[in-house]
Amino acid sequence: MIKFKFFCYSEFHFADPFAESWNWHSRHNLFPEERDVEEITERDREPLDPSYQDPLQAGSNEKPVLQPKPQKPSYNPSAIPGGVVDVDAGTGPNFSSGFPEGDFGFSSFGGGHYPGSGSGLFGLGGFLGSLSELKPWWKGPNVCIEREESADDEEEQVESKKNESETQTEKVPNFFSTAISLSNCRQSANKYECVTKINNHGVVKTFTVRYKCCYGFTRTKGASGCETQLELKPLLDTIADLSAKEFRNLIQTTGLEDTFKDGNYTVFVPTDVALNEFNEKMLELNNVDLKVDAQRRALSNNDLVLSHAVAGFVDLTDHANEDIIYSENKNSSIRINAYPTQNNEKMVTVNCARISKPNNLANNGIAHLIEGVAVPATHSIQDVIKEHKKLTNFRKVMESTDSFKNLRENGHYTIFAPTDEAFDKLEPSAKQKLLKGDACAISILKHHVTAHTVCSCAIIGNATTHNIEGEILNLERTSDDQLILENKAKITETDIMATNGVIHLLDTILIPDSALHINAALKNENLTKFNELIEQAGLVENIDNLNNATVFAPSNEAFEDTKIVKLLDEIKDDKEKLRDLILYHTLSGQLQSCDMNNNAFLKTNDHDKELRLNLYSTLPLFTNVINRATINCARIIGFDEKSCGSVIHEVSKVLLPPTENILDLIHGDQKYSTLSEIIKGTEVETILQENNRSITFLAPTDETFAAVDEADLKRLKEDKEKANTVLKNHILTEILCCSGVGPQSWGFNTLVPTLSRQHHQVGRTGSHQIRIGRAVVTSCDNLATNGVVHTINKVLFPQRPTSPSFGGFFLFDF
Repeated sequence: MIKFKFFCYSEFHFADPFAESWNWHSRHNLFPEERDVEEITERDREPLDPSYQDPLQAGSNEKPVLQPKPQKPSYNPSAIPGGVVDVDAGTGPNFSSGFPEGDFGFSSFGGGHYPGSGSGLFGLGGFLGSLSELKPWWKGPNVCIEREESADDEEEQVESKKNESETQTEKVPNFFSTAISLSNCRQSANKYECVTKINNHGVVKTFTVRYKCCYGFTRTKGASGCETQLELKPLLDTIADLSAKEFRNLIQTTGLEDTFKDGNYTVFVPTDVALNEFNEKMLELNNVDLKVDAQRRALSNNDLVLSHAVAGFVDLTDHANEDIIYSENKNSSIRINAYPTQNNEKMVTVNCARISKPNNLANNGIAHLIEGVAVPATHSIQDVIKEHKKLTNFRKVMESTDSFKNLRENGHYTIFAPTDEAFDKLEPSAKQKLLKGDACAISILKHHVTAHTVCSCAIIGNATTHNIEGEILNLERTSDDQLILENKAKITETDIMATNGVIHLLDTILIPDSALHINAALKNENLTKFNELIEQAGLVENIDNLNNATVFAPSNEAFEDTKIVKLLDEIKDDKEKLRDLILYHTLSGQLQSCDMNNNAFLKTNDHDKELRLNLYSTLPLFTNVINRATINCARIIGFDEKSCGSVIHEVSKVLLPPTENILDLIHGDQKYSTLSEIIKGTEVETILQENNRSITFLAPTDETFAAVDEADLKRLKEDKEKANTVLKNHILTEILCCSGVGPQSWGFNTLVPTLSRQHHQVGRTGSHQIRIGRAVVTSCDNLATNGVVHTINKVLFPQRPTSPSFGGFFLFDF
């Protein structure tokens, strides 16, 4: 049988439960690819001009046409009914380049929307009568072209040249290298973009040609070019037209009018309602001594205005989820997020303030109306937690588990942080364990963290997201505008912005199943009989204190086996033997299903005694797919239940350590007396007692040998050479547990090799009988230190093929 290693399919599986398991730095996008983006075939690709220069940098004060930026698919956040259906980062495409990296596919049809290109027989007449309408819109009037060229491996090339100059190594030409050019063209309602990647003997360059309406122009669907010219006003007048009088007055009172008259700026304009609510909150905070809000109270009107202003022209269609831009207030960061909604629109936010009316163009800038105040982010999440007076206990847990280091400065996180009042709800002993950073503390912390930004305004009705462990978190906005997490914790304060994410405060600590101690997890998984055995042995505290461990927990049904009932009755008063039995089910270190290997020996906590792990494929059509695992031939029926930095697997049997080799098992059982006589003096006698073996022995009983022809049986007992040949046909060269045998299917044979270099067909019939060759297994999985013994009901004489003129097989010729 061919066996393969298990593979991990969970993105959030980590071998080390602490230092390496917080995969908090992964970046995700929150929304699916645009539905209106259309791929364009190669024949529509804009030829590249090899003489053009690199475009101006984004910091230029020229009009946006002359300072091209990477474009993203457009969106329309002006109307956003319905709630967010999933604010999880997921694995959606990254729009940082307009389409997924490495996607160079071509569509089967032409690219643009061609006005007048009717279908059907009579469409040809319209085509002949209006050839001019075949020109795509991006070749029409008022369409500007942006061109970019970049080397994907510029840094690598520089480093390579530096190393070459230092080492004086002679470079050998690669005569097998070649030049490859791949292109992809896509268009949306207001943009047409072609990206070509050229790999010229290992040097990769990317050329981008982008068509879009020139600044101040727009197009209507079906029109050629961008025919509609907008009436552009000065930026301050555009802000006034947005009915944002309070912010407009704030600009005037701070003396910043000339700044916005003379320069090119993008301004995120709070509504009057949002600005008034913010001012009222600031008045309340003036009377409350909260260090975390010191930056808010100290925010002057001048700083407040500049926190909403960005130099240059920021078109939101040019930015993707989790993009960071920087304001004019001491270069404080502004985080852009986009969330999907039930009607496939996008909710876009800046520093968690929802944008209700984006991209209002002015002759010297752009204004975006927002339904909140974009409080500047000047401190990291780490700094906010350390300074916040309501988070002193949460800070202690982060410090005791050394978890601050897992929050990267350039990350994108959401921390659902329990307040000190939330910690006070815990039992004193549980609180102290948590503050000291015991094994469960890490699991609890990770349950409160996501690797993407979740703004409170994105929660409309019900929403779901995933924490860094991949577990689903349910969020709800109630009818009275309360935000609830996991139906247990109320979010008491929202959207505390940081440079690397956002913090929400909770009034209750969430204890996930993965943070339960092992005994509690056993009860939670209905593995109560094993839990009772642990209590009987007085090992509750010892087992709960296991950290980074693996437990193979027998099911409740496993304890109904008559042998186990008898054994437990014999040792019920011997706590030392009970202790050894329980510890034989535990390992040091987490062994996840994806880390399992076939025929692996696992040292247990019972004086280093070993468990044997085997993997099998029982699917006739998919023999390369591992779908079953056994431990000491007990089937693992439940995988990877997390518990306080450890993992629990449910097994179908109580695990007992083997104490004898295969030969000792045979000699010690009266039903194998004939077999013992035949084995004596053969080469197989030595093989069956070698401890470095991993074999399966198929053992016929005395009753089975009695059915063999008397002359053949006599010859087996007397002729040791013949006996040796027959016995080797009963030895499988690998461990075959009964649980590893799949169903027998017509047309698909599973063969296992024997020591005699023949193969037996194996399978499980409809009556659940296990057949190996022509024999049926009558007793399974008798464990030995060097393998496993199965009792069979037939002697498996070696077979040999006849000459081609005769069909079938003959019995071994004695």
